[in-house]
Amino acid sequence: MSLKKLIKISRRDFLKKAKTISAGVAVFASGKNTIIKNFFVNRLPQGDKVKIKSYRNLGNTGFKVSDISFGAAHITDGAVVRYAVDCGVNYIDTAPIYGQSERLIGEMLKEKRKEVFIATKFNQRAWRAKSPEELKKNFKESLERSLKNLRTDYVDALLIHGASESRMKSEEMHEVFEEAKMEGKVKYSGASFHSSGMGNIVKQFFNYDSMKILTPAYNYLNNKDVNEDIKSLAEKGKAIVAMKVRMGAYLERLPGWDEQPLGEDFESLSLNQKRSRMIRFVDDGNNKFTADFNRSTFKWVLSNPHVSTLILSFRTFYDVDTFLPASGEKFGYYDKEILDDYVALIWNQYCRIGCDLCHSYCPKGIQVNDILRFQMYYENYGDRRMAVNEYSDLPKNKLGDNCSGCDAPCQKYCPYGIAIKERLIKSHKTLSLNC
Repeated sequence: MSLKKLIKISRRDFLKKAKTISAGVAVFASGKNTIIKNFFVNRLPQGDKVKIKSYRNLGNTGFKVSDISFGAAHITDGAVVRYAVDCGVNYIDTAPIYGQSERLIGEMLKEKRKEVFIATKFNQRAWRAKSPEELKKNFKESLERSLKNLRTDYVDALLIHGASESRMKSEEMHEVFEEAKMEGKVKYSGASFHSSGMGNIVKQFFNYDSMKILTPAYNYLNNKDVNEDIKSLAEKGKAIVAMKVRMGAYLERLPGWDEQPLGEDFESLSLNQKRSRMIRFVDDGNNKFTADFNRSTFKWVLSNPHVSTLILSFRTFYDVDTFLPASGEKFGYYDKEILDDYVALIWNQYCRIGCDLCHSYCPKGIQVNDILRFQMYYENYGDRRMAVNEYSDLPKNKLGDNCSGCDAPCQKYCPYGIAIKERLIKSHKTLSLNC
């Protein structure tokens, strides 16, 4: 049954159930009951472990990686990482900006270090240097902190976080890369990026033989923009690690997700009663809609033979159990139906990562794409801390509140009909903590 048919049959019932399912994390994020929070978020894995069924070449590095890999931006429990690795996942993506991610990974994988490929990134705040000497010092300190947190003497890959054409050309950064490789602290270098202009970044990649890994946003909506670049890189032995594959993950946070989902009497229940209700909440089958969508997005990305692996944000054992079954699966007609219907559902809601078409029409130079991406992190991904931190790094004259009183010429040129001004003002209220 297609997603469209599911919506047509019982749209009101579906939305009601979807809101309920999405609400769970928010309820327990308040810290009302730590025991319950930990039980819910990190519930026990299935008795029969799911397994990675397919491994692919990571470019010409000689390393074979699981087709579905672990994005550690949102983890709060290192045991989830260990469980995923036990299920066959062997590529881990992390970064200093991801809270306690590096530390949790280091604690849980110290005995399995040689079994996994760990990619981390330079701290984005390292770029806030006033001189070339300070910039180089910041890069070195960022790497040393990552090695300490990860409890390892080397990382398999060190990436530029939020790469741009200018950052790719940084001589200080490349010097640190090469020195770290000579010292055995880094095997490969690369970049992740969200911005437009992939073609320019690809050209820079070809200038550096040592840069092996590129992590771009790649999904069903932006494939026409990046397919040729991905192909040309892969043919030169570069590894493509796809991210942002779920096109905003809107099904995770439908409107109303923060409403009380477990009944008005929940707080008065005993501990065992609360646990029983939460187990039913997760296992009653209402989340099938989201699970099918997720798997279809993964299968579509992996249908491209030039993609080495895709990284997903895993939070729980349940994510591992529901995401990994897509490993090695073929993309089919049913999957296409689901993705086409999802695109129709979010067409004028999802700001395409790397689009930037509206920027040249903004009289104030507001970073529309970045701000709406941070709002997506906050609302859809549930990562409020990272979203607020990222927003706070923007210049004050580039924040969403500068849109007040503007006649919003940017909206006229948005090909997707996104209500840019309204969204930016709302984002400012949320991300500046003035809500």
